[in-house]
Amino acid sequence: MLSDYFPPHFGGGVERVAIELCERLVMRGHTVAVITLQTTPAPAVETNGALTIYRVSALDLTRWLGFQFAVSVSTLNTLPRLIRNFKPDVVHAHNLFFRTTEIAAMFRMIFPIPLITTLHLGKPVGGGKILNTLIRAYESTIGNFIVRRSDCLVAVSNAVAEHAHRIGGESAPVTVIPNGVDTNVFYPAPERNNNGQKVLFVARLVPNKGPEILIRAVALVLTQHPQAQFVLVGDGPLRTRLQEQVNQLGVGQAVQFLGLRHDVPELMRQASIFVRPSTLEGMPLTVLEAMASRLPVVATPVGGTPELIKDGVNGFLTPVGDHVTLANSIIKLLDNPLLAGKMGQCGRELVEAGYTWDAVTEQMERVYMEEVGR
Repeated sequence: MLSDYFPPHFGGGVERVAIELCERLVMRGHTVAVITLQTTPAPAVETNGALTIYRVSALDLTRWLGFQFAVSVSTLNTLPRLIRNFKPDVVHAHNLFFRTTEIAAMFRMIFPIPLITTLHLGKPVGGGKILNTLIRAYESTIGNFIVRRSDCLVAVSNAVAEHAHRIGGESAPVTVIPNGVDTNVFYPAPERNNNGQKVLFVARLVPNKGPEILIRAVALVLTQHPQAQFVLVGDGPLRTRLQEQVNQLGVGQAVQFLGLRHDVPELMRQASIFVRPSTLEGMPLTVLEAMASRLPVVATPVGGTPELIKDGVNGFLTPVGDHVTLANSIIKLLDNPLLAGKMGQCGRELVEAGYTWDAVTEQMERVYMEEVGR
């Protein structure tokens, strides 16, 4: 299993997907070795039963670049050595934009071991022109190389699967396996306060998650609901700029920056509405977690989000970059607690019907077996 980020690195969705899969694969009788980058202080090698984690030295440039990015030369030596010693049946790489995925694609030309690559992001919509240009340039070159070297692609949503075909044509089969959620961890409060006015945002504070759009919407919401509170959970290179934006708008009394938190399930149980105004997504974990917590969701129709949020049923979908419509959707839910409660219940029922980590692991295991058999 390859992922640039892995626990104890904390704050992103890909590492959450990787660890959930690893732990459940081990429970199903598999032996798993993980190669990840050393972005957080942790042992270089860590073994827990049939799961062994190898962390290679790296330089994390996220803070300086404004988007998630780490580099590592050590992986060039570590991956082939581990393949020779561990002798895996399958190599599974996560995220088209990770260095470990790039190196796995390179070594697929040498080692006759099936390479499965999970794509976690779809087509960017809106957002910064510079970043979108870099994404398109990467996808048409290195991304295309990775897709064509992969024996099988896994997409976390139908939208991501369509984007995969745009990147690499029909070079590799694409299987859609959505992300999951642990409904024993994310569940609604026994008695949610239907008159609550707490709006929750959980994500890295980076441009593609849309926190600047949310801050712009705050002032408009406060004109109708002056008691509303906006809670932002997460950290990232935009934090200082966002705090300055809050001060410039004069809404500091209504906005809290909590940073990275390990009590997100409880924070969701205390919230009334969940907001995710992203410009780029695959299958957002926090949206699934909010739905499991019986929260109505206001989000943008990017990536696999419209496969989760049905506009007017379990939340609202607002245009990318449109802070006015975002504010109006939040106001509509604050005005009508009964509607908010009904939407939240619809979201919980959808999650229970088909988005569990056990189901995800079973589908992934089936993909492994098919590739080994092939």
